[in-house]
Amino acid sequence: ADMKKKKGCDATGIGMVVCARHGMRLPNGVADLQYGERYMNMDYAFASALHHSDVNMLKVSYDITCQWHKKLYQWMDNMPHSHQLSLHNQSVSFLVPKFHLPVHISSCQWLFSFNWTKGVGWTDSEEPKHGWVNLNAAASSTLDDYMGDWNWKKLV
Repeated sequence: ADMKKKKGCDATGIGMVVCARHGMRLPNGVADLQYGERYMNMDYAFASALHHSDVNMLKVSYDITCQWHKKLYQWMDNMPHSHQLSLHNQSVSFLVPKFHLPVHISSCQWLFSFNWTKGVGWTDSEEPKHGWVNLNAAASSTLDDYMGDWNWKKLV
């Protein structure tokens, strides 16, 4: 990454929790990222987006889920009480988006593939990337306005 342009920035990007099938941005599911993607930032976005949810089955897709998921249960138990997720009582599958999977080692390609996962249909999990190009317009407004507008356009 070109750090010269980011020097002195509090945040160098954002991470989002998005419905991979429908492209809806989940409320409270956006977190600032500092240089690089730190697990704690994505953990917080994940917990914030899902802490009011009552789903009992999750299909979680993330470019680096093969590493990120390893301590996720432990990290969720250490979140502030208001954000703790009880993942132990849910059916959780961790997957890597189809476009990113070929650059992973072969064991990841088998373990984290949408192609071998029941209940995902033909989902490629690249839907979250579709909105990034439009995010530049958010620089002159707030992310809340942008996410609300994006979700509204998905409905109409």
